[in-house]
Amino acid sequence: MDHQIDVRLSPIVAAVVPCRNRRLKTERFLDSFTKQSYPNLNIIVVDANSTDGTLDILYKKFPSVGVVRTNDESYWTASSNRGVELALAKGCDYVLTINDDSYAALNYVDNLVSLAESNMLKILASRIDFFKAPGLIWSLGSYSSWGSKDLFQLSYHAVWEDALLQNIGGKSFVEIEAAAGNGVLIHRSVFEKIGLYDEVNMPHYHADSEFIMRARAAGILAYATPKVVVYNDFPLPNEAFSEPQLHFKNVFEEFTYTSFNKKSHLLVWPRLFAIQKYCPWHKKIPTYRKAVFLVMIDPIFEKVLTNIMSFYSFILNYNQRFRSMLKKSFNRIILIFS
Repeated sequence: MDHQIDVRLSPIVAAVVPCRNRRLKTERFLDSFTKQSYPNLNIIVVDANSTDGTLDILYKKFPSVGVVRTNDESYWTASSNRGVELALAKGCDYVLTINDDSYAALNYVDNLVSLAESNMLKILASRIDFFKAPGLIWSLGSYSSWGSKDLFQLSYHAVWEDALLQNIGGKSFVEIEAAAGNGVLIHRSVFEKIGLYDEVNMPHYHADSEFIMRARAAGILAYATPKVVVYNDFPLPNEAFSEPQLHFKNVFEEFTYTSFNKKSHLLVWPRLFAIQKYCPWHKKIPTYRKAVFLVMIDPIFEKVLTNIMSFYSFILNYNQRFRSMLKKSFNRIILIFS
């Protein structure tokens, strides 16, 4: 799939790239993405007060890239909105949200725009593959299984390309409920109709999915294509995160962060909001119970269970040692009196 678009006829696309303190990844991304073959592409990097020299790289090495500066509290949603606002003000026809830890072929934007234009698709999400394992899918859209704990789940996660294509046949695009925001092409008319991403209720995670859910509720269908791929630099399913892990002093600290920190993917409020707004009425109660309450207490339950098992193991070990000590003492007594 390789389409060349006449610059005189091609829509103007703005790629909005949020970033913060990932200088090496941001530089790697721009080294490649600034070479896209699409003729009418603007790149807007939204930097949330990076302190690692990201801005120096942007200004010195990539002078053609637009830069928007925001503050420390500008997480994915607010940063994306600032970029979208600039794109719309500049008269762009499409906004492409894409992450700075991604990689795409040089004809990626060409192919995505061509598919959207030729089929009049207002929202078109890319297939996302693992950067380290091309062909292993990270997601093709996302979904929420109302009535269960599974909200904002990745579709076809960790499925190989062959299995995906067998499942969907030769389709160039499929309808989706929602999608992660990495590699999503959105026509300006969508923002004009439903507004921007929801900074209040979805400050970091799930604003991308909620935006598409809101669009669908307004009658705008969304699609994902298995044929246009962006590669996500994310740990493979059998790998641990390469970034430093959070360490909590106690279970209460972990619970507080997981449920109430804006950067947690399990933040309570977005889940409550999504259930209230989009979940069918007859499934709200079981969804609140499973997707909010049980998810909140799960870290506590797991920690308590781990402590119980550790204590039980200690008791068993201590009992074995005690019995061994008694046996040795008894044998010594026998030797003394024999």
